[in-house]
Amino acid sequence: MAYHKFKDDYLDKLLQSYFGAEFFNPNHSEVQQYFNSFREEISHSKTKIITIAGTNGKGQTSHYINDILVSQGFKTGLWTSPHVLSVTERFKFNDQNIDHDNLREVFERVYSKDLKLSYYEFLFYCFCSIATKRELDYIILEVGLGGRLDAVNFLDADYTLLTSISKDHEEFLGSSLTGILQEKLGVCRTPAPHFSALSQSFLRKRQSEVLKGHHFIDLFESGVLLEDDDYFLRNKLLALYFTTYLQEGVLSREELISKASEFSCTVTKGRQEEVTIKDIKFIFIGAHNIDGIRKMRDFFLSKKQSEKSHLLCAFSKRKIEDVETSIEIFKSSPCLWESINFTSFDHLKALDLQSIPMSDDYEICGDWKSYLDEVINSKKGQWIVTGSYYFIGEVQKYLNTRFNLF
Repeated sequence: MAYHKFKDDYLDKLLQSYFGAEFFNPNHSEVQQYFNSFREEISHSKTKIITIAGTNGKGQTSHYINDILVSQGFKTGLWTSPHVLSVTERFKFNDQNIDHDNLREVFERVYSKDLKLSYYEFLFYCFCSIATKRELDYIILEVGLGGRLDAVNFLDADYTLLTSISKDHEEFLGSSLTGILQEKLGVCRTPAPHFSALSQSFLRKRQSEVLKGHHFIDLFESGVLLEDDDYFLRNKLLALYFTTYLQEGVLSREELISKASEFSCTVTKGRQEEVTIKDIKFIFIGAHNIDGIRKMRDFFLSKKQSEKSHLLCAFSKRKIEDVETSIEIFKSSPCLWESINFTSFDHLKALDLQSIPMSDDYEICGDWKSYLDEVINSKKGQWIVTGSYYFIGEVQKYLNTRFNLF
């Protein structure tokens, strides 16, 4: 389902009138009751739940798994967050996002002031209400934040996957990597098989201790994943290994890499999504935390491109130390960048420009829309738009008003 400005604006305004902006609700126990009937209904059906957690990579891995299962003829429901252009992106059934009008009807039917749900929980509640009315083989759930306290954990997973661990959302998850791991592993169930793409050996050791008694597959320990794999390949291999496992097969790393080169996955919003306007290639990558930015940098370094790219980045609100570290990561690879440009955008979660330290090593743009106009009218080359997914959404909406791209 393509972006539809009028209908998407209406859905956004409807949700804002219900909840305002999207913020995490850690009061897990208060809303679990609303999902008991969904959990019970799914447990008595043939539908299997696949839950994917991790700091980075879980959205792309979720989409890869959905694409593979749909190509094999299975009926699927895919829940992801956040959305970039349209809230319908969070509601994917088989290979299609839900229809705008259908989703509006669900919102208006389900919403009640007495239903004590947050923005995110309400959307997931709507997803569950739709998914349980369809005869699905698999429901694929990307964890929104953490794991243990995320709304997707109201449903019992038949399979769990963990993509990565790094620091993010520390106000809820803490700053200890082992503590963050513990929160992510909260989605695991006994005896549900668990698949790990964790690269850090000390976290893999801790994971095996926490999951003692589980059926547990470590893709680094087995040699399926290697330290030098870029994160796009790592996500694809994890998805391919898992979906092969579902068919009771085991493939070697070489066989999986061969399948990865043959299988064409759909482009997911804001995750290495490319658009060309005039002489400019825009690449949208939602690298919104330190680890994501580092992995994005390493990915482009591995490509050994002869021409440098331009960077346009805006952050969501975060600790100033994290902003400074992110900037240093960009600066550490001058071979990648023709220019580095930071900006801000109009959103409750946006980091303001005053929080970005001044430096001769990069530019600070007060008006990113005017800057984009200048870029499109007079620049060439490759431009990486990154940082907050909310920023990527705003950029794409603006470009769409001029070029009708999405």
